[in-house]
Amino acid sequence: MDKFKKVVYANKSILVFLAGLLIIAVIFGSCLPVFLSNEDKTMMSDYLSNFVANIGTGNVVSFFFNGLITNCGFAFIIWVLGISVIGIPVVLLMFFSKCFILGFSVSSIIVNYGLKGILFGLFYIFPHQVINIFIYAIITSYSLIFSLRILLLLFKKGDFNFNLAFNKYFYIFIICLLILLASLLYEIFVSPIVLKFIFNFLSL
Repeated sequence: MDKFKKVVYANKSILVFLAGLLIIAVIFGSCLPVFLSNEDKTMMSDYLSNFVANIGTGNVVSFFFNGLITNCGFAFIIWVLGISVIGIPVVLLMFFSKCFILGFSVSSIIVNYGLKGILFGLFYIFPHQVINIFIYAIITSYSLIFSLRILLLLFKKGDFNFNLAFNKYFYIFIICLLILLASLLYEIFVSPIVLKFIFNFLSL
């Protein structure tokens, strides 16, 4: 626990920046459905209706591999970009996009289903999507930290053990991947049951 506190304190500026970026992205994503045209709102409504109608149906294997590409593949790209200094703006853009989509998804549900959509939207994102965003935030922060250390090393000589830092970076990535896999399994096998129950309970 003390080690975790030291890491947070040493990189608090990056963590505060990412927290601010997350909040801004979610707010922007949440506001977008309100300003959509009637035609776009109709398309959004049709998409949500189709999504709800097909909850729990389909090929589980296909969903699993799609989830691997979407979630784990996304995390892998962020991790790889952290090794290169030029990847910093791309990493930030990717993290922003994930948070933006989260805000847009929940807001779309609320706009389409009203107050009842709040509860449905809550179970739509909790816990797996919230966990995913948290994991993306961790990978993004370590990616930025690793890139900045390399950048500082290029401009001034410092005491930087690259092998030790890379091993730690890789270790964090593996842990994050395992958590994303657990979240994906919940999304495939548990979330559809919960969402179906909530949908029928609220009579949406």
